[in-house]
Amino acid sequence: MKKILLPFVLVCNILHAQVPSDCTVPQMLSNVYERDIKNMAVRRMFEVQSADTAFVNIPQAWIDTVAEGLAAILNATSIPQRDSIFNLYCVHDHTTLMEIYNGILVQVDTSFSWTQAWQNLVAVTGNPAVDALVMNYDLTIAQFYNWSFGNFALIHTDSLWNIYALMDSLEMVGGILYAEPDAIIGAAGKIIFNQAGGERYYDFYFEFNDCFDGCDNYRDWKYKVNADCSVEYLGFEDWGAFGISPLPVPSDCNIFTSVTENTNELKFRVFPTPSGDVVTIRWNKEFTNPVDFILFDVSGREVKRTGNIIGTEFKIDISELPSSSYVFKIYQKGVAISSGKINKQ
Repeated sequence: MKKILLPFVLVCNILHAQVPSDCTVPQMLSNVYERDIKNMAVRRMFEVQSADTAFVNIPQAWIDTVAEGLAAILNATSIPQRDSIFNLYCVHDHTTLMEIYNGILVQVDTSFSWTQAWQNLVAVTGNPAVDALVMNYDLTIAQFYNWSFGNFALIHTDSLWNIYALMDSLEMVGGILYAEPDAIIGAAGKIIFNQAGGERYYDFYFEFNDCFDGCDNYRDWKYKVNADCSVEYLGFEDWGAFGISPLPVPSDCNIFTSVTENTNELKFRVFPTPSGDVVTIRWNKEFTNPVDFILFDVSGREVKRTGNIIGTEFKIDISELPSSSYVFKIYQKGVAISSGKINKQ
């Protein structure tokens, strides 16, 4: 670990302007921020020591509380900094405690006969207790490891559960010794949710600079959502382990902008929307010099690329991609000349 944290510097810009908004949750927000919302809901359940922490399926009331406050901030379009969170720097909750993961690492006692199935990457074992969990929570066995210090199954699920309750359930089964989240190292960004009475508070941390072993810098945008869904932007804090660094160039995910963009007078239309397996993008002018098309998921990871596009229309097959929102960018000679979004059903 390379860092020794020096005394950090805080820069605050505090504003208190109450802006009318509403807590109606757009479907796009539910889709793009589903994991973030459920992360915050689970974390809040544990913070207040709710009895609901025993449920693997996260109660809808907790999800709604978080989602509606987040929607109020999204719907407060007159606050410019709202755009920084959702469209420019695309802040997600990746590094907070008690995240939701799709993988669980489970240590098993291979002297139990049912574990033979998991060793062969077969989820259904013939053990009623194990199979009930497998079927109820959509579990698969991704890998099995015979390490010198123990035997471990890597369990995967495509659903977003309260995995801490799920791990407790797994550890009650004979033959399962221990379970822990299959955590990701090196992610950046977090959203902190708190509530006091009818008021909800959100901190959006955009983290940057050497994030593999702990980010050197962050900007924290602060919001208060009142009981009537009005929003107050409370300003921001900049922090640096070794001094304040300026924000990097934004990633411009443009998740919540319209499907028609205008960059250097270049306009386009995406259809159908929401999209199916094949998407058509039509420009208002003809490309005689080839352009490249790159598609990114909401975390900024490249998922598809096509080059040497000419003409006024381009079709792309996204049948292999899961239903979600995606951002595309058009490059000409290595320079981005347009960007937009595709929403796949």
